[in-house]
Amino acid sequence: MNYLTLRNTTYGFVSNYKHNPEMRASFNKLTKSTYGFDFEFWYEAGYWGENYIPYALLHKDKMVSNVSISKMEFLIENEKKTAIQIGTVMTDKDYRHRGLNKYLMERVLSDWKERVDFIYLFANDTVLDFYPKFNFKRVNEYAYSKSIEPIRPSSPSRKLNLDKEFDRDLLLRTITDSVPVAKVSMRNNTGLIMFYCLSFMKNIIYYLEDLNAVVIADREGNSLHIKDVFSKEQVDLNQLIQLMCDKTIDRVALGFAPLDETGFEKNLLDTDDVLFVFKEQSDYFKNKHWRFPVLSHA
Repeated sequence: MNYLTLRNTTYGFVSNYKHNPEMRASFNKLTKSTYGFDFEFWYEAGYWGENYIPYALLHKDKMVSNVSISKMEFLIENEKKTAIQIGTVMTDKDYRHRGLNKYLMERVLSDWKERVDFIYLFANDTVLDFYPKFNFKRVNEYAYSKSIEPIRPSSPSRKLNLDKEFDRDLLLRTITDSVPVAKVSMRNNTGLIMFYCLSFMKNIIYYLEDLNAVVIADREGNSLHIKDVFSKEQVDLNQLIQLMCDKTIDRVALGFAPLDETGFEKNLLDTDDVLFVFKEQSDYFKNKHWRFPVLSHA
């Protein structure tokens, strides 16, 4: 641990401490109080790998501020890109407005800005004025959806139960080296996908035997929201939609920008998670109609 003084208070700086039980517990406590969940299940399941690296400040052995980075690989319209996504930005309520997140953000940027193609993050509307101070620029994303005729599927999907080893192995095999379905496709990040599949999206994972594909999707009223699709072979998205929808579904929305957008409506994405890209690298995203897949948000 290294020590530094900020505004007359001494803090300990630590990074990549996931295998330290005391530090991990303190990190999880801060995460729970800030976001309402923690990462212990992810660690215990063995999916907190080398891509997720937290940077933190401690005061008297208590974690009081954190900024994490996720190392990302993307295939963006056939171009391989490396990136750093910043997330889990948080400070204990008793330690706010002391410049702790500022110190950690500057340290992260110093460590990574010359090592990847771009740095980005997602911010909610309470901190939209915070990230431009660090040279981040807001970038538009686009939502893809379509109306469909209510149909009855010819081959119903099967919901996967990840408490069963067979289904869990099926999911893992399908995720690994899956073929891209999106213009912006996350690659080689099973750990992040499994974070979602073991928590928030555990009950919305389906297998389509006819296509040998895993689909993560939930419904809201008469709409089906397809978060992502994983398959070893190229999937016809329209055929997949027909197999996933029953006669009560009349609209489908995607959590990604499809490789073939024919037949889909494209609109500016209206979401609580606003995309920011480091300004020096933001021209790459100018005038594009892309969206980072929902499951790539860290």
